Amino acid sequence: MTKLVQTPILVFAACIVFAGVLSASEQSGSQPEVRTMTIQETIRLALSRSPEVLAAEAQAARAREALRESRSANMPRLFAGTGLAYNNGMPLSIDGAAPSIFQVSASQPIFSKTNANLIRETEESGKAGQLGAESVRNEMALRTASVYFDLFQAGKVQALLSAKLDAAIKQQKQTETLLEAGKVLQVDVMRADTAVLAVRQPILVAQEQAAIADKELHMLTGLSDTIRIQTVEPQIDSPIFELQEEAIIQRAVQNSPRILKAEAEVRAKEFHIEAERGGYLPKIEIIGQYAMLSRTNNYEDYFNRFMRHNYLLGLSIQAPVFNKSTAARVAQSRQEAAEARYRFEGLKSDLKLDIQRSLGNLRIARGDVDLRRSDLSAARETVKVSETLLEAGRISEKDLEASRSQLLQKELALIDADRALFQQKMDLLHSSGAIATAIQ
Repeated sequence: MTKLVQTPILVFAACIVFAGVLSASEQSGSQPEVRTMTIQETIRLALSRSPEVLAAEAQAARAREALRESRSANMPRLFAGTGLAYNNGMPLSIDGAAPSIFQVSASQPIFSKTNANLIRETEESGKAGQLGAESVRNEMALRTASVYFDLFQAGKVQALLSAKLDAAIKQQKQTETLLEAGKVLQVDVMRADTAVLAVRQPILVAQEQAAIADKELHMLTGLSDTIRIQTVEPQIDSPIFELQEEAIIQRAVQNSPRILKAEAEVRAKEFHIEAERGGYLPKIEIIGQYAMLSRTNNYEDYFNRFMRHNYLLGLSIQAPVFNKSTAARVAQSRQEAAEARYRFEGLKSDLKLDIQRSLGNLRIARGDVDLRRSDLSAARETVKVSETLLEAGRISEKDLEASRSQLLQKELALIDADRALFQQKMDLLHSSGAIATAIQ
């Protein structure tokens, strides 16, 4: 074979191989990546990517910068510049200072009750900002956990009903065969068709719920739509579930971000009162000034002695003599502090009531789960007995299907009870501020 003949054949073979590789890569790329995640991993991922959490953390960072600005009020201040100007006749001043080639001014507060309490107020406001971010994290953890459990429960319902659907379709086909043989009536076929639809409808509902939960979970975690989230049995354990009511309330008051934030806001308002009361007291600061003067400003013509270099070092004491606005600001600050205290006490009362309600609902949910499990066990035994009686010819196939239908309803009821129990646990963790420790 000549080279002219070999070359087109080789090119054609290479194209086929390349096309096969490209097709295989496209097929593999079309397959979604499956990522199995626990509920704890999902919550942590959502907290690290949630725009709401990131915005709250940005606000907390802004509060820290505000604290730095507030503290600068008691730090030395140094300014340098020039007041160079031309004047005709008597030397005039610029903002109270003589025109100069170069000037430096410095000041250092050494006593200011207003500044000291404004700094303390900003510190407490910064703590409130941090606790506000923690409160947002708790809300996001609760939302993510609920969506995760919805997705898991929807998959569980689909798996349960799929087996029932297969059995219903099989029964439907058998009934149609018996109808053709003249052994059953048309109404029996209609009942079989209805039984199939009765199973398909909750499957459809579960599929739609799973689709919505999956989209929301992708939004919360920031994962790509090409990644399919695989859930596992959610496990949320916390020692708080075993504590007595008073111990839970005490722990919640100490750990709840909402309560701690409200308490910090009260302290901030109280410091603001003291800051405003500082208007009744004098302010003392050390001041210094240096100026290099110019002969072009006629200083030597209007003053007995001209000095090119001039400085000042002294103590500035400013004592209020008459200022009605201070009393008004103090009264206003006291009212704001009173409002903050009332809100704080209201939050504590609401928290106590929320925990009492959550504990009651948790006990009810646990009792309901126990009841549903016992009911399900009885239904399973009933199906076994019905199968035995059917083999002995003592009941009909219709009676057995009725027992199986009851069993399906009991299984679905247990799933609903598990969902309610999980939600009550999460509500209690949220009220007590213990979600963060539960997801570790």
